[in-house]
Amino acid sequence: MKATSWRHHYIPQFYLKGFLNENDKFKIYNTVDEKFIKKGKDFSTESYFFEKDSNTVISNDEKDDFLEDFYGQTDNSISTLFDKIRNSQNLNGFGLTDAEMPALQYFIATLFWRNPKNFHKIKKLVSSSYLKDLGITLRNEKDEIVEDKTFEKQLKDDPNFIKGMKFMIPNITYPRILGCRTPLHIQSFPKGLPSLCSDYPIIFRNQEDPDVYRDDLIFPLTNDLVFIRSSKINNISTTIKVEIDLIILKQAMRYVSCTDQTYIYMLQKFYKENYNNPSELIDHVFSELID
Repeated sequence: MKATSWRHHYIPQFYLKGFLNENDKFKIYNTVDEKFIKKGKDFSTESYFFEKDSNTVISNDEKDDFLEDFYGQTDNSISTLFDKIRNSQNLNGFGLTDAEMPALQYFIATLFWRNPKNFHKIKKLVSSSYLKDLGITLRNEKDEIVEDKTFEKQLKDDPNFIKGMKFMIPNITYPRILGCRTPLHIQSFPKGLPSLCSDYPIIFRNQEDPDVYRDDLIFPLTNDLVFIRSSKINNISTTIKVEIDLIILKQAMRYVSCTDQTYIYMLQKFYKENYNNPSELIDHVFSELID
């Protein structure tokens, strides 16, 4: 009998591999307690950025992790793109074809919706929508479409259904990418800076209610490569990478990975001396990049 997994990463391990030290590990900074876990001990990618049973369907005291298997299949497919990016010597597209760029955007969408920070958005979307608006139809034993408001409410109130919608929403909303003509860009930065990632690594210009497939965004691909979607991109200063890392640090829910403890404190000092709040920082970075 197949063992049921429980350690479900909302930041996939293949993605985290782009932010490790020479020993393939990182340190973890707790932004709530404002200190490094275990005094700066090195951890593996398996150790953080997961929730227990977050993709486990639980019914009648039985557990099924098929949703986690679905995520695994998606992650395995997307991980090949990240391998190409990390190993590419081609600065024009970093090994990705035009056909592969939508897959990269799809990954960002899955990362957004599987993140615990956005769980309330899923609940709100489900509670305020009819199933048909979510791309779901009810059918009877004759395969006829039926409407059953009582059953529909029961289904929408089921925590297992909400878990399933985390996986479904990127697919339901995917057609929005077809009408988007915003240019895509992968920006490289000099190697040598400490690696930094967090439990919420996507930066949207629209912080309140971003359109994952259309709005301007910044998304670190590796320590020295950043994906940018915007209508215009200026000449980019290499120093902007420090401010991108600073945003990743400030918008973290709880955990930030880093390969150098002093880098976190340097970023904190820089923020205190130059910005009043995270929104001001985000506005500044987008203005520097695209305005």
